[in-house]
Amino acid sequence: MVDSFTSEPFKGNPAGVCLLDKPLSNDFMQSIAIEVNLSETAFVQDQGDYFSIRYFSPIMEIPLCGHATLASAKVLFDQNQDVNEIHFKTAEGLELQAYRNGEKVSLKFPNYGIVDRDAPQALLYAMGIDSILNSAYNYENLELMIELEDADELRNLQPDFDAMKASISDINGVVVTAKSNQPDFDFESRYFWPWSGGNEDPVTGATHTFLTGYWAKKLSKTKLRAFQCSARTGVLELEVLSEEQILITGDARIILSGEMTI
Repeated sequence: MVDSFTSEPFKGNPAGVCLLDKPLSNDFMQSIAIEVNLSETAFVQDQGDYFSIRYFSPIMEIPLCGHATLASAKVLFDQNQDVNEIHFKTAEGLELQAYRNGEKVSLKFPNYGIVDRDAPQALLYAMGIDSILNSAYNYENLELMIELEDADELRNLQPDFDAMKASISDINGVVVTAKSNQPDFDFESRYFWPWSGGNEDPVTGATHTFLTGYWAKKLSKTKLRAFQCSARTGVLELEVLSEEQILITGDARIILSGEMTI
């Protein structure tokens, strides 16, 4: 168990990391994810020149998870002190790179785009939102983005999650974001995903595959610091490398290690 995007234990986003010595069935991995009961559990297996990685929430398989990739890299770097670079490949064939960056880990991730999409009024009502600056959609992660004007409003949201689920059905989650009013950060976000995981994800690397490019253009910057203002909080250092790739850097703390007797 690893707390990602934090240097402090019991902050950031906890992920399970299962290092496999043989393949497991989808049903078996889903059962383990339900048992571990964290937002995501990553299943990692050495394939020679890369590691296969798959992500399961307690509800379903997830195509991409940033904090579980960071957690997996942290475990592998901890076990292999001479290794400074790790290559992952997801179930959909997406290739990811992780780099040792002092005590931190840097992840080379895709720079995804967004398209305009209206947020249903019933969804906004369920989240307690009266007005927005923008709304858009990311196809790769099936996630809706809503931008608010006020970061304080973002921090104070108290959504009705049952009403959220009833208001829209073709998404995995909603990320709500705003320009930060804290001097150390460029923007903030919270991620709600009752459709596919839990009510709120503490820190979400995958949403930053499109939030990074969005805020980089909006703020005319290529390097940004992001704060996920969930109850556990998390910090992400972000850089636009090209139109195709970004770099996500964060701390991680290994909290628990053991062996499953199954």
